[in-house]
Amino acid sequence: MKKSSLLLCCTALLLTACGTGMRKQATLEERMANPLFAERYAEEMVDRMVEYAIRKDPLLEDTKKAALIEDARKEWLEKARVARKEQNKGIHGLLISINEDVKGEILYVGNTLYTDTVFDTAPGPNLHFYVTTVPDPRDVEFPDETAVDIGKLDSAYGAQAYAVPTVDDALQYQTAVLWDNDIGRLYGFAQLTK
Repeated sequence: MKKSSLLLCCTALLLTACGTGMRKQATLEERMANPLFAERYAEEMVDRMVEYAIRKDPLLEDTKKAALIEDARKEWLEKARVARKEQNKGIHGLLISINEDVKGEILYVGNTLYTDTVFDTAPGPNLHFYVTTVPDPRDVEFPDETAVDIGKLDSAYGAQAYAVPTVDDALQYQTAVLWDNDIGRLYGFAQLTK
């Protein structure tokens, strides 16, 4: 009996210790730093607020709620505008599948590479994002000498952000590549343009 109580106590302590090391989910405010996520979220919020008027929702009979809905529409319309303006500072591309299924939009702005909310790829043992000056990574032995490994993929799905090391001319990096370092496999890439 004493042994089982000790084992139960140790298990509980171990589970508690493991739980404290867990990474918390990103807040909406943190996610809004991704201009691709921010634009989608803001536009969908605006659409939702406009739908109340289109449907002549009974909520609008309450002047306080009607004012709140209108204020939210204006606030999120501005956030969508700001997100699009931020996107226009960078270079974009749509991922194309090569050896594995990949989809989504890539945005490279400042020193950050962003994926959009519909980003999706087949999982792999050691998937990394790269940026390179080579327009098509199939034309060279990848990773080529200009390729910059910007990090291991956080998730095979959804909006994400990756810090890109500072380079002299970011616009020379015209391609984002999804590459598995362990198996040497090209999943897909996006050619980035204004």
